[in-house]
Formats: sequence, C-alpha cells, structure tokens
Amino acid sequence: MKNRFQGQEKNMARKKQKSNGAVEKKLVGVADVVITAAQRSQDPALSIPVRSLANVNFNEKRGIIEMGRRKQARTFFNVGMAKKFMQTVLVADALAELQRANLTTSLREIYYRTKHTIKNSHENTFDGQNESDPLIEDLEVTLEALREELHVRAENSGTVVGPLTLVDDGDRVLGAGIVRRQDDNIAELHRHASHFGALASIPIMRRAFPTRPPPLEPPPPAGAPFGALPPAAPAGAPG
Repeated sequence: MKNRFQGQEKNMARKKQKSNGAVEKKLVGVADVVITAAQRSQDPALSIPVRSLANVNFNEKRGIIEMGRRKQARTFFNVGMAKKFMQTVLVADALAELQRANLTTSLREIYYRTKHTIKNSHENTFDGQNESDPLIEDLEVTLEALREELHVRAENSGTVVGPLTLVDDGDRVLGAGIVRRQDDNIAELHRHASHFGALASIPIMRRAFPTRPPPLEPPPPAGAPFGALPPAAPAGAPG
C-alpha cells in the first residue's frame, strides 16, 4: 500500500515538473520574440488576444465561455505602447523566475518584484499594481495558461451563476452563508442564487469553468430563503 502511494506521488511530481517546464518555455518565448526581432532589425511585437465581451464565444459542446480569435499587436517602437511592451516583458521574466524556483506568489509580490526606477531616469517601471495585474491576465490568455500554472495565486473574485455545490477534501459547500453542522463537523453554505452578475474578467471565467462538472446533488427547493438550513434528520437517525 505504501509503495503504491509513493508511486502515485512520484507520478504527480513528474507531471507537475513537466507542466512547469512547458509554461516556462512559453514565458521564455516572450523574450525570444524580442531577441529575434532585434537580430532582424525589426520592431518587436507581441500578439495579445483582445480581452473584451466582444471577443468571447459560448462553446455549446463543451459548455464553457471561450476567448475569440481577435488579437492586437503590442509593439516596442510605438510611443503609445513602448512602456506597456516593456512592462509585459518584465512581468513575463518575473513569472519565469517563479517557474525555475518552483515557487508560488501573489499578484502584489509580482508588482514589487518588477517595480524599480529605470536607470538614468526618474521613470518607474510601474506606478501602481493596477498596471501589473492586467498584464498577468494578458499573459494568461496569450500563453493559454491558467494563473495557477503561472505560479500566481488567484484572487477571490469572479461570478457564479445559479445553484452551486463545491466539494473539497470531504467538505461540502453550497452557495453562501456558513452553517456548521455539529454531527459531522462539515461547514455548509446554503443559497439558491438566481441572479447573474456582470462578466468582469474572461480569464477568471476560464479558471472557474474549465469543464462542465457533473451535478453533485439536487439544488435546494425553488424559493428557499437565503441561508435556509437543510431538513432536519428524523429522531434516532444516525448522525
């Protein structure tokens, strides 16, 4: 039994290492674009997918929202894009360092890692985190990598539609509003949601809905109030 578990752990470690190598190769490819263009005396350019509602499609077969094919070029020799191009390469370099060190960090840490004053100037690479965060999302969609694969912790944001059940290591989570059952010490959340919030970030939707999960259990009855408890177990029933 012990040998079997050890074998499973080794296989998982190998898969993770292979995944890290593939993502690191994509990140290094961002620098290769600059080097190749310089060697050919050309303007370095990155092709970035357009992250807007006008560039998304719903894949009925897979049941997910997907990015469309529209892209825009981000070039270095364009005065209006030069700084953003430089910032994109800086962020890609910081993410590649995380891959090589096999470390995971936060969006805030990426901002601090990449912020500095450019030599012989009074210009900062970044003036605020609101400049670095969108670049990480740009790299997510450009490299077709999830934020977790870039070794950056995802923020607690996004939109969920309708009844939802999550299962994590034996814990069941339903909707919102924590209720702890004493019999099995499982934290449960109950809410029958019917509203739909604005879609703010396409990468968040990609992380939230990579595939359509099978239903885990029937939703609460229609019209159930917010935070309603599940029906009580009959007297004498096992806990």
